[in-house]
Order: sequence, then structure tokens, then C-alpha cells
Amino acid sequence: MTMTELIARTKKQMEAITGLAPETVSRLDRAETGWSVAIDMLEHRSIPRTHDLLASFEVSLDMDGNIQNWHRTGRFVRNQQTEG
Repeated sequence: MTMTELIARTKKQMEAITGLAPETVSRLDRAETGWSVAIDMLEHRSIPRTHDLLASFEVSLDMDGNIQNWHRTGRFVRNQQTEG
């Protein structure tokens, strides 16, 4: 499975699990038993979009790209995101 396929699969699975729209994948790393992914999801759309509420998630995938576990690591307003 390519990285592009893993990212698309992660977005689709997280949308199905959380009901939130995926925004971006900021990290994809090979892990001992599969893959580790950091993804931001849209929790609340605002006008203007700079005030959207986003949530960050850490997701663990098996070697086939299936989600094994996930947890929210934080929330932020789009215009207040900080680099970590």
C-alpha cells in the first residue's frame, strides 16, 4: 500500500468513526506493528473559516492500513494553530 493510499484510507476510516470531516494528515510514520498517523479533523465550521474548531488525533494502523486505536490529542481554532 502506498503512502497516498494509507492517508486516504485513514481519512475515510476516521470520518466513519468520528463523524467529523478530515482536514489534513500532518505525519505518517512507520511503526513497529504498522503505521502511526497524526490527522486533524474539522469539529465545528465557522464563518469566517479562520474560526473553525479543529481536533488533532493520533491514529495507529496495522500493516494493512486498518485502524487499531486512536485518540484525540488536542483541539485548536484554525487561526491559532501553533507548530509543535
